[in-house]
Amino acid sequence: VASMNVRISVLVEWLRKVQRGDLPPDPSLLRTVDGLVRQLPLVAAALREGKSSPYDHVGGASRRPLREMDNDLDGTMILTYLAAVAKAARDVNCYSEKFRCATESGKLRY
Repeated sequence: VASMNVRISVLVEWLRKVQRGDLPPDPSLLRTVDGLVRQLPLVAAALREGKSSPYDHVGGASRRPLREMDNDLDGTMILTYLAAVAKAARDVNCYSEKFRCATESGKLRY
């Protein structure tokens, strides 16, 4: 949390300097900051609603937003894994095809 606070303070300081005109604006970085700021209400709401009360059983319905975020993360991780597997399979297929071509032409001998 401390390192996140340091990073946020650096970002806020940069934004203030850009606003005052001390530094030139970087449109790419400003778009990234805008996207981050637009995500904050969702995260804050999920954390606020995700707090379980002593009357809920294992979080109950109040944990729904956090579960939805976990499901999104799980889906993203699965897609990343599948992309890595597909890339590895393509590479193996490519090398095996090269090996087959090399052995059929008689260039590679044991």
